[in-house]
Amino acid sequence: MTQKEIKFCLPVGKYGFLSPLAAYPIKMSVDGQLYNFPTVEHYYQAMKFEASDPRFETIIGLKNPDDARLITKTPAYKINRRKDFDQNKFDIMFQGLRAKFAQNPEAAKLLKQTGDALLTKSCKVCYQCGFGQGCGINRMGKMLMQIREELQQQKEN
Repeated sequence: MTQKEIKFCLPVGKYGFLSPLAAYPIKMSVDGQLYNFPTVEHYYQAMKFEASDPRFETIIGLKNPDDARLITKTPAYKINRRKDFDQNKFDIMFQGLRAKFAQNPEAAKLLKQTGDALLTKSCKVCYQCGFGQGCGINRMGKMLMQIREELQQQKEN
């Protein structure tokens, strides 16, 4: 029997809740202070900067999570980033995703309902976190499957 595969990318459709751009707010402590982030994507992008950097607050204040991603690609946002961001970026995303499902019971319920399906981030150009046009590492899918397993184990305990 073939394992069911669930593909996701944008925060739309039945499985859009899996996307870091989905509108599930999270609270996270950054540099010793608690912040509210509209989405995991806002958290991830803001973490490229120290909390004292005005760009950090600018990112949090953006309404659209895709705008949060796009602004960090501009010249003013490519300089003076956290020195350790690139070494920790996958851990940062994992922490954000874990918080999303811990803090949003409806999202956790939906994730558990995916059962044992293979979760695949399938976006056209995302090779590190997903499968860009059929190839890639699928880190995001693996992170979500790990979180799903943790949630299922919590239910058993």
